[in-house]
Amino acid sequence: MGMKVFLGLLVCFLFSVVSYSQEIGEEVRNDTTFKVHVVEQGNTLYGLKQKYGTTIDAIITANPGVENGIQVGQKLYIPIAFNNSSKLTSKKHIVEQSETLFGISRKYDVTVDALIKANPGVEEGLQIGQELIIPAKENNKINQNPVDAEGIKEKDSVTINYEVEFDDSIVKYTVQRKETLYSISRRFMVSVEELSKVNEIKNNKIKPGQELIIPLKKERIERVEVRNIPRKDTLKDSLLFKELKIKEKYKVVMLLPFKIESNGKVLSGMLDESTRLNNVTDIALDFLMGAQMALDSLKKMGLTAEVVVYDTKGDEKVVVGLIEDGSMANADLIIGPFFPDLVDVVSEWCKNNKVELIVPTSVPTKVLMDNPYVTTIVPSDLTLISAMANYMAQNHADDKIFIMKGSSQSDQSRVELFKKAFKASLPEEFKSKELIVITSLGSSSGRDMARKVDLDTANFFVCLSDEVKNVMEFVNTLNAAKNYSSGMKKADITLVGTKEWLDMNSLNNYYKNRFNFHFANSSYLNFSDSTIIEFIKEYRALYKADPSKYAVHGFDVVLSQGARVLLKKERNNGLMNNFLVRHIGENHGKENNGAFICKQSEFEIELLHINKKELYFGIDQNRNN
Repeated sequence: MGMKVFLGLLVCFLFSVVSYSQEIGEEVRNDTTFKVHVVEQGNTLYGLKQKYGTTIDAIITANPGVENGIQVGQKLYIPIAFNNSSKLTSKKHIVEQSETLFGISRKYDVTVDALIKANPGVEEGLQIGQELIIPAKENNKINQNPVDAEGIKEKDSVTINYEVEFDDSIVKYTVQRKETLYSISRRFMVSVEELSKVNEIKNNKIKPGQELIIPLKKERIERVEVRNIPRKDTLKDSLLFKELKIKEKYKVVMLLPFKIESNGKVLSGMLDESTRLNNVTDIALDFLMGAQMALDSLKKMGLTAEVVVYDTKGDEKVVVGLIEDGSMANADLIIGPFFPDLVDVVSEWCKNNKVELIVPTSVPTKVLMDNPYVTTIVPSDLTLISAMANYMAQNHADDKIFIMKGSSQSDQSRVELFKKAFKASLPEEFKSKELIVITSLGSSSGRDMARKVDLDTANFFVCLSDEVKNVMEFVNTLNAAKNYSSGMKKADITLVGTKEWLDMNSLNNYYKNRFNFHFANSSYLNFSDSTIIEFIKEYRALYKADPSKYAVHGFDVVLSQGARVLLKKERNNGLMNNFLVRHIGENHGKENNGAFICKQSEFEIELLHINKKELYFGIDQNRNN
């Protein structure tokens, strides 16, 4: 999807959500054709722009004062087309500070290319005070919105299904760190065999930086007749919901760090293949695109809401300004912000105003203390440790389980939590079970570690440290023990660590694969799952792009928490998240306990278990995290 489409989508979201409309006729005034529209409940300037294929600026110009709001029953004139007999004339514009070609093109409703053609040399940069010729529009449609130009429009009020047909197309893809041929095949829904054949790959071996040819499936989207079919309460049906009548109208505020000003090249409209969005901008927009799909689903469930999106710029001053100018007044639900320092500010406001706050990113658990209005979606590290302890107690109580004591205060605190959660989760017949605490690794040869291993049962070695040095010493010693004798090479040994180990460059995938590395994670995304495949198809149909994990996360969070908070409905099974929202204690906030227990096998991540049980949670420990 092009950069202009991303930014166009963002601009669209700065206005309220879709609305219904009533058209009563046409009029021609001053060589321009207008649709005459009578405002109904729920109409917005953005909704009218989408319906009539015009621009918001054009509507405001034809109807002075509407920028301050529109009223039910008000008659509006919506400019649609110029009379062909009208004489086309150009205008002049004096460049002001901070103006860009893109901004000027939007102001006068012309393309950047047209500006460059009329003003040779401006592609090299603009100067304050420079006089530009603004060419007259050569087409008779007022429709230069970058979103519409790419074919992405707000969904009609009537539900539209799509019939998707495929024909082959080729794209090039650069292999990223830790990717495998299998994971790439799942991502692009192309078989490993086909990728190997096209790229002449032997033994399925690829390396970071390698360029692959991907025989993608190119979609052709057509509208088809909507038929009523029997419904089942399954995850697959979570994308399409029955119409429900909800009388209340809510206000939802989304606080996302778009940092638009950090994308100067994109805003200029001078794009090439190397053009990239700021990383934070990219993530925020992906999240928003997934959120829009969730809002469509919530609307079908019966939600009536005004959704307002603000760019926090990742700046605390901006958030404070939004609070002080009343932008969040009367909100029923706030989603965001992303950054911990901003969350602290908003959470305090939500507590004072009794407004539900959904935090979609990983933040310190202390934000939940003494604030029952905050919900954190990403399970904390301590919750993930509790989830792993619960899984071990429920599934491996009769196996031999070792746990490293840890050298730092943080590691020892984690170990104590794991031990308590493990003990609390043991089945009755194993209540006397104790973990074997390892206080020293012993010889680097692995001799001392090998003596601990029971060759007749499964052995689990738990290390909860995130310090690379400690982890590498532990893994190297365990590997040496595995190689210590022929008997040890046959021993059943499993390594249990944390999700942070996945990003440790020093920890070779060979070791994680050899020891069936187990870890608890906050999400699990399986691209081969039929529900994910359907989501990807719908996402492609809307945005002409593949969804990132941030888009999937945005969909999950907004759908689940919008349903829970506003519609009082449970939608706990997400595409990559599992939602088990629980209070961490009386008068405290809520945290998602929905953790995933995964393992690495054959160099791929496999799902072992989804936690659907309220976990052991230490309040005192969380005050410090």
